[in-house]
Amino acid sequence: MRAYKVLAPGRGEMVDIERPQPGPSEVLLRVAATGVCHSDVFIRDAIPALKMSLPVTLGHEVVGVIEELGVGVSGWTPGQQAAAYVMRGCGSCAPCRRGLDNFCHVGYLGLGTHFDGGMAEFMAIPADAIADASGLDPIAAAPLTDAGLTALHTVNSIDRGRPDPERIMIIGIGGLGHLALQIATYRFHAEIIAVDRDPKALELARKLGADSTVLARGSEAAEILAWAGGREIDVVLDFVGSDSTLALAAAVTNRGAQILVAGLGGGSVPFQAVSVSTVAPEVSLLRVSAGSRHELAEALDLGRAGVMHAETVVYPLEQAGRAIDDINEGKVIGRAVLVP
Repeated sequence: MRAYKVLAPGRGEMVDIERPQPGPSEVLLRVAATGVCHSDVFIRDAIPALKMSLPVTLGHEVVGVIEELGVGVSGWTPGQQAAAYVMRGCGSCAPCRRGLDNFCHVGYLGLGTHFDGGMAEFMAIPADAIADASGLDPIAAAPLTDAGLTALHTVNSIDRGRPDPERIMIIGIGGLGHLALQIATYRFHAEIIAVDRDPKALELARKLGADSTVLARGSEAAEILAWAGGREIDVVLDFVGSDSTLALAAAVTNRGAQILVAGLGGGSVPFQAVSVSTVAPEVSLLRVSAGSRHELAEALDLGRAGVMHAETVVYPLEQAGRAIDDINEGKVIGRAVLVP
């Protein structure tokens, strides 16, 4: 079968390999669609922090049809459509025992990073790491398994113990941000302002229900303060995570606000135990990570209900490398999806 593998840091190639066989408690998926994520850029680079063992097949947003059952698998039958869960926790710590692999105390391993993923024609995966994806177009469903999952977890992390937000700011209307915007619009009767440096992304934000948009060009803090009437943003969802976006989030929030950071832009914002600080008192700052097995099922349900739909650009599997390059160069609005 054909698969796109990282053979060495920065070197990804389409190769011919043996079709995997499902081991005990595993299923074999015939891959129908695999999403391509911006994280595939640095996974292909095999950055040291990931502690990868090469070669490995990329692809962590996978929907397929069950082809074969391994020994001991029950509850699934060949022909069912299923979606892969993006991570694998230790299975032993308290969060993992509750299906919260994203909170694993040992540290989770990633599909398409630490074990072979779905940029291939077939993929073997533990049966307890898939969810029912019946009734969904696989091309539409694939991005929901990570981008949709993380966007949902980010919105779910808004503190329901506080009053519902009146104003929500979403920074970065890319692969995750445009999905979070849809969920936030569905969940809250709030004014939503979208911030991005790409006019096309802001056009998409307006199409998806944003009340206002701001082009990131250095003056966005003043525009948002004018729009909100001061530091009156209740919730910030930051899907960039750079120094500038975190500074923007701090500049427009006030006491009682929440800043939720899903982006991995390498930024930071100072936490200062002083009376006058960059981040206002009583503002909570949370870095979120992926989502739980339960949230994967919830994300697929939102897809079935038409609440969350990814904008997609489809590539054949053989163009996996090009799709990753296009994402890295900012040529894809929404999500790229590979189809074998």
